[in-house]
Amino acid sequence: MAQGIGKTRKLNHLGKNFFMPKHELPIALNNMDKEKALAIGYQAMKSLGWLVQFAGEDKLLGSTPKSWKTLGIKIMLTVESDTLTVTSEMVNGESFDMGGKNKKNTAAFSKAFEAAKNIDEAAIENNKAAINTLRAATIKTLEEENEKAAEVDKALHLSGSNLYATYTIMGLNVLVFVLMVINGAGLVEPNGLVHIKWGSNYTPLTLSGDWWRLISNTFIHFGIIHLLMNMYCLYMAGVYLEPMLGKGKYIAAYLCTGVLASLTSLWWHTDGINSAGASGAIFGMYGLFLALLTTSLIPKAVRQSLLSSIGIFVVYNLVYGMKGGVDNSAHVGGLLSGFVIGYIYAFGIKKGKEEQKLNWIIPVVIIVTIAITVGYLQQHKVSAEERTEALNGVIASAYKDNDKYIAGLNEIYKIEDKAIAPLNDSTLTDEQRKEKIDSTSLPLWTQAEEKLNQMQSYDISTNTHLKTTKLLEYIALRKKEDDIIIKIIETKERESLIPELKEARENMNKIVKEIKSL
Repeated sequence: MAQGIGKTRKLNHLGKNFFMPKHELPIALNNMDKEKALAIGYQAMKSLGWLVQFAGEDKLLGSTPKSWKTLGIKIMLTVESDTLTVTSEMVNGESFDMGGKNKKNTAAFSKAFEAAKNIDEAAIENNKAAINTLRAATIKTLEEENEKAAEVDKALHLSGSNLYATYTIMGLNVLVFVLMVINGAGLVEPNGLVHIKWGSNYTPLTLSGDWWRLISNTFIHFGIIHLLMNMYCLYMAGVYLEPMLGKGKYIAAYLCTGVLASLTSLWWHTDGINSAGASGAIFGMYGLFLALLTTSLIPKAVRQSLLSSIGIFVVYNLVYGMKGGVDNSAHVGGLLSGFVIGYIYAFGIKKGKEEQKLNWIIPVVIIVTIAITVGYLQQHKVSAEERTEALNGVIASAYKDNDKYIAGLNEIYKIEDKAIAPLNDSTLTDEQRKEKIDSTSLPLWTQAEEKLNQMQSYDISTNTHLKTTKLLEYIALRKKEDDIIIKIIETKERESLIPELKEARENMNKIVKEIKSL
């Protein structure tokens, strides 16, 4: 089996925590009116050195100050009925409140609230005025945020959209993976042979007629972790891109960048590759997204943050992809092709906003991709003999003793190198050559015969058994060659024996050709 079998395309991504630790503490107000309760709460927060940032009709929202120890914890006061509830919540990706900070914050506030009840009426009125000012500022901030959100939604078409195309692609990847696992592909440890059978990008087959592998391999994965990482990354890109591009452009971009990523992999790995995974296409989608983010199509309100996060994501995964076993060439090919397609799409989207429908965008992207693919496949064809050899290798590898057979075959090749050395050594005299053939070559050929006869009992394919038989014929001719050379040296009857030697060597060449075709 070719050395490329087993290489994968993988992506890594650090996820976010969606559960944030928090603690709530209710405080009885004992018939205190809402405005006074908020004013005293405001005073308590200030006395603790906490920031009060926003105010609503019955809420105050702030945070503890940032320091080298903490990024700040959100504090919210809510007045409802005759109760003020203080909530302390960690919002910076923490999974656990190891030091019990939230509970300490609510306890500290309760104590400060009791102390703040002693402030005079003037201070309470000043706090009420400050809260009203904060309410007005909060309303203005919310209006600005709503305007930005509306601008973003108009550009990205997020509201009311669905992700049917993304879910379909993800579903196909999962379905193929499940069927392949049932077929023996391996849940965690992949089986490269099964992947070849299901359509991975295997050089000798892709370049000898199986062009469809350029597409099929983007739905095949080497293990459950590989699949889950890729599907998560696809979803994160699809959330933005599918609504913005529309399903036609989105699917075309996914398939075209996937094909071009696969071509890049073939071009880069000149010694052959067995590659699979959606990451080439996914990198294509991220390259497309990066191209769009460098235009004015996406509002500034989100452009910079998305550009930074996606840029970091891409760089991190490219660096991660430099380790062994990851097909980084496909990542780069997908990224660059996605970048180009992104600018083509940006032109189409801009014209669409100007009410100039450009229906040729998708066909052009598809036709150019097909043209590049056909051109490459025509220029890099693999011969029928190489295809047959590869297919036979795949079939043979499914047998139990195939690896043991290959190890034995490598021993035979080493024996052959030693056995033919006396024939190729120009420094030897005829007598020395004869002595070397007698003492070294002929015993080695006998050793090779014994090894091959033993290998005939292995659990190997019919084709491999036939190859072993041919190798035995080849060794018999090698021994005959040595015998004739010894006769020539002993009898000096060179002219009468040369035709016999020539015939033996011609038969050897025929056998070698037959072996190569198996």
